[in-house]
Amino acid sequence: MAKQERAYKANIGTPSLILIFIVMCLITFGMLSLSAAKSEWNLAERNAAAVTEYYRADGEGEAFYQMVSEQAEQVREISLDPEEQKQLLARSLKGAYHPEDETVTVQIPMERSQALSIELVLQSEGREKIRISRWKVIQTEDYEIDDSMPVWTGGEMKEQETGK
Repeated sequence: MAKQERAYKANIGTPSLILIFIVMCLITFGMLSLSAAKSEWNLAERNAAAVTEYYRADGEGEAFYQMVSEQAEQVREISLDPEEQKQLLARSLKGAYHPEDETVTVQIPMERSQALSIELVLQSEGREKIRISRWKVIQTEDYEIDDSMPVWTGGEMKEQETGK
């Protein structure tokens, strides 16, 4: 009879280990999914902030374009002499107007060391009185790579500090 009892005894050790392994895998994949979702959320927030900042600067640029257009139209109504028009524009647009090449430039600051650079060319003839020659985002500061951390370049170990 003792032999019969042994034959019917259930062996639950291996299925339990497999179940524990499967649960651990599911927990690991769940944590990785949460981490990836958080990273994607942060990236989406940064992207939304950058787009919002660009459109804010673009709106200011459109207002600047409108102001230059109105100033140029007023100057054309006041005087027909090109030299006098340049002087009037230089006074009304201050440092933004460059009479030598008849351009108006401005940089509208943005976040993260960027600016919206706008260059308008005033034209005396043709349908278009103002031509946009540049309207783009530029970096206002040089990017500096942080190389303060000593990194092994593949040379001899004797040349590198081991920290001992």
